[in-house]
Amino acid sequence: MDAGEGDAGHRRLPAGADRISALPDELIQGILAWLPSTGAAARTSALSRRWRRVWTNVPALTFHVEQQRPLGPNSSTPAAVDAALQAYSATAATLSRLDIDVHDASSSASRAAPWLTFASMRLAGELRLSLSGGAAACRQQQAMGVQMFVVHPIQIISNRPPPPHLDLPICERATRIDLARINCELRLPSAGAFAALRVLRIHEAKLVQGDVGRLVSTQCPRLVQLEMCDVSLSVASLAITSKSLERLVLRRVKLGMNGPINVAAPRMYCLTLDGCGDRSAAVTIATTMLADLTWNHAYEPNRHKLDGADRQIYRLVATYGSNVGLFKRFDLVDELCLHLSIPLKTQEYKKFLQDMDELPKTNILEVKGLSTKRHLETTMSHLLGKHTRLTKIKVDLFVKTPKECSPDCNCVTSESWTTDDVDMDSLEEVEISSFTGHLDDIELLKLLFRCKIKIRRLVIHTMPGISLSQEMQKYIWGLVRPHCINLEFETTQFSR
Repeated sequence: MDAGEGDAGHRRLPAGADRISALPDELIQGILAWLPSTGAAARTSALSRRWRRVWTNVPALTFHVEQQRPLGPNSSTPAAVDAALQAYSATAATLSRLDIDVHDASSSASRAAPWLTFASMRLAGELRLSLSGGAAACRQQQAMGVQMFVVHPIQIISNRPPPPHLDLPICERATRIDLARINCELRLPSAGAFAALRVLRIHEAKLVQGDVGRLVSTQCPRLVQLEMCDVSLSVASLAITSKSLERLVLRRVKLGMNGPINVAAPRMYCLTLDGCGDRSAAVTIATTMLADLTWNHAYEPNRHKLDGADRQIYRLVATYGSNVGLFKRFDLVDELCLHLSIPLKTQEYKKFLQDMDELPKTNILEVKGLSTKRHLETTMSHLLGKHTRLTKIKVDLFVKTPKECSPDCNCVTSESWTTDDVDMDSLEEVEISSFTGHLDDIELLKLLFRCKIKIRRLVIHTMPGISLSQEMQKYIWGLVRPHCINLEFETTQFSR
């Protein structure tokens, strides 16, 4: 057989040929797409003349804009981003992703405006823009006399230059838009349609000028997910009507006049309402598909409504101690996550325990967000007595800002801590986080395993920086062994 017959279909190059230049464009583009930034891709032009413009056909562009000198290997200047987008504009390629992360404190919103204009014309996919360095630029402009007035319902007109702002243009073919750390006024378009948009996320926006509700309701016909976190809105209320919306996340969203929130989305199955406006502001949610609910807001049935929602849902995350009305709204929750805001005063704590009778039935119970460990044993004993058909228990022992009773506190007596008569034969797994090995953590374990239980697995995660000694691990294993098949720490596992 001749030397070349075994390589049928493979073109042999003469000795000394430029093998890199001979690679097909599709393969080169695939290689460049895996590089961490577009700047790195452009620098591959030094490898071969044929590579000089191949990067402009890569379907994804990623830029890390920095001020530091010298630049990092994957970093670019704002001028380099301008040049790269201009070069890309000269091609007929379709852009599926544009990712620009700014860490240049000298770059103002005006530098990002042409980048968004480029996206509106060439992007058919995902857009991500983070102006993490924009705060300094905004402060500098304000120090030079730029001042913003937002007063409702009257707008005060100033003779000073307008505040720094960034206009979001219509991106008809964008499927996802992520905007983060917009430390200036973000102006929404009042006309046009984001015809293909399915996900819109706005995180850390100083002020969103325009009606977000109107945008979602009339300009985003295919929007599936809306997420706003740490955002201030210029409008006095939020009203959304959408047939496509399935997931809505609102965390620490400030409304101009702390007005009502009204959402009508028949397909919405996931809702997060966390610290938005005035906690007592009226809220009406209309959906028949609700399955996953996070609610950190007041709940009074006459002002806060979940119209159409079933009395059984998959998951509920709420602050226990201020939402009794919400718990009455449901009969069964597959996963119930309680942030325990435990009161310290005697009468308030006794009512706190009495209100546990209003909790819906559940299969998986998670306890976190503790305000104190002072009465945790008593609280857990009441929870275990209420939910005897649990299959899994998760407890996070971390206390962010401890609140403690006085040393002579007699809110509860030790007799109320007993769980000897609690039969939990359905329980299979227990997971404890932020464990320190201190006495109060050990007492919680003792309380739990005084129940009539036989679990398959106990997992203990310690606090960061804390490592349990072998002696402590063996002590805990001896404590739980009669009731547990497997005990898992970060580095050690006990089994029987």
